[in-house]
Amino acid sequence: MLTSPDAQQLSTLLRISDDLDIVGDVTATVDSPSALLAWAYALPAPTICAWRAEDSGNRYVQVTATCHRTPLHGQVAAVLPGDGHRSFWSLLLPEGDLAAGEERLVPLSALAAAWSTVTVEAGAGGPGPITPRPVVPPTTGSRDGS
Repeated sequence: MLTSPDAQQLSTLLRISDDLDIVGDVTATVDSPSALLAWAYALPAPTICAWRAEDSGNRYVQVTATCHRTPLHGQVAAVLPGDGHRSFWSLLLPEGDLAAGEERLVPLSALAAAWSTVTVEAGAGGPGPITPRPVVPPTTGSRDGS
């Protein structure tokens, strides 16, 4: 994952370049299910996999695709750490959690449905509708309201 100075350097290099052509493998770490879904829709013929690391048991959801057109030539992956998004993880795998070292392919429709449900649930917990209050004029004896 890029640190802030590294991200700034990459951003600068991209701005001063006329063209960008990436040859080789690229992995991006995303911080939200919506970003992962955006990658899934942007990549050609993505493969989506939920998996748990063997040693740590950490959960991940990964979108990968092989790209053969400019500007990307190679394997592209976007990875979401799933432990910070447990409700999304549970919705993505309704048949139960994975054991450490296990992986499961997930269809794009399931990824979209899990994201949609988490988004609706998050909205349901927010504040309710705002009820407007009537405007009450000041009760003073002067004409200018002071």
